[in-house]
Amino acid sequence: MKAIWTMAVREWRSMFLSPLAWTLLGVLFAICAYMFGSLVQQYLLRQLQYQAYGQGMGGGLPLTEWTVTPLLGNTAVLLLLIIPLISMRLIADEKRRGTWPALASSPLSPLQIVLGKYLGLLLFLGVTVLLIGLLPAMLFLYGHPDPGQFFSGMIGLFLLAATFGAIGVAASSATDNPVVAAVLTFGALLLLWIVGWLGDSGAEGAGRILGYASLIDHYEKLLQGIVSTADLAYFIIVSVAGLTFARQRLLAQRVEGF
Repeated sequence: MKAIWTMAVREWRSMFLSPLAWTLLGVLFAICAYMFGSLVQQYLLRQLQYQAYGQGMGGGLPLTEWTVTPLLGNTAVLLLLIIPLISMRLIADEKRRGTWPALASSPLSPLQIVLGKYLGLLLFLGVTVLLIGLLPAMLFLYGHPDPGQFFSGMIGLFLLAATFGAIGVAASSATDNPVVAAVLTFGALLLLWIVGWLGDSGAEGAGRILGYASLIDHYEKLLQGIVSTADLAYFIIVSVAGLTFARQRLLAQRVEGF
């Protein structure tokens, strides 16, 4: 466990030393801040219109559904684009720079390498989600958002990012080209995103299977404040599958002599 943690911290620090990671983090936060400001402005405008027509006696428009939910929903789309660019370097870049043989021949097992890399990425994504969460958290100073729905959405955003990261680690282990790893990650994530669309037009049994495989369906439930074991298990299963694939790839490469 100590070796995994040491590698995770080293990976986390190297990410913050990378101009690419800082640039992506800055762009992501700037876009989220702009979207949040626009959503709050739109909410205030609609709230005034709502009250002007004498419909405000019931407490007004739901603040969380007009601001927090769309913000976190749109943030997921941004993570779909950004995380492949962050995760592509985890293993593929080590191979490209020629540092992989030293790491692969170390006493660390393939599982320890995968978990160390993934935990470092999770620390980075945790900071990212925390920074984004500060934006809707400010609503508690001036309004009354639904705390349950807020925290459910934040948990969903972190689980979504963690799942994206696990698939990114798997893709990065499959190639020595970081760009190819990013494309593979984006393709896999996009497939999981849209697979539910096929379920809507298919047979009932296949539709249920494809519907469960749809990543966005599980995320949307968490955004609505619905926390279920099936949705949490989905994110864990996909993440474990991605890390298992990466471990098997590294194991096979070690047997083959890298």
